[in-house]
Amino acid sequence: MKILVVSDSHGNVGTILTAIDREKPDVLIHLGDGLSDLEDIKFAGQMYAVRGNCDLNGRIGNIGKVEYDKRVILYTHGHLFDCKKDPEKLVKYAFEQGADIVLFGHTHRPEYFARNGVMFINPGSIKDRQTGTYATIEFTETGKMPIITHHRLV
Repeated sequence: MKILVVSDSHGNVGTILTAIDREKPDVLIHLGDGLSDLEDIKFAGQMYAVRGNCDLNGRIGNIGKVEYDKRVILYTHGHLFDCKKDPEKLVKYAFEQGADIVLFGHTHRPEYFARNGVMFINPGSIKDRQTGTYATIEFTETGKMPIITHHRLV
């Protein structure tokens, strides 16, 4: 199973469609700042999203949680945890929630780090075709660690 993780599309639907076409994911998770972009996407798999600081849709929450292969995935935009300054608030919250994988955006920079066995993944921003980035998480075998990869659109 493959999860496509995107964030900060800020009105660029085409870049998301390119990533979907390239990766052929089973699940799409959008981490905010471009929720309205999802309205123009026809996606057959499961789709999850959270609101970012630039999104006006009050019906979508700021934090989501889903489980795959007995791993709890927590996803958020990151602005509520001041991720641009320091990820420690998010790290603390993730431990409190029992997360195994944490997805966050907001900084527009792809990053990956681990703390006490918890994986933290920021896909970067998929807004610009020339510099856009996204991430994939592949669960290849039950019980094995997922494969996490950052990708550039170009």
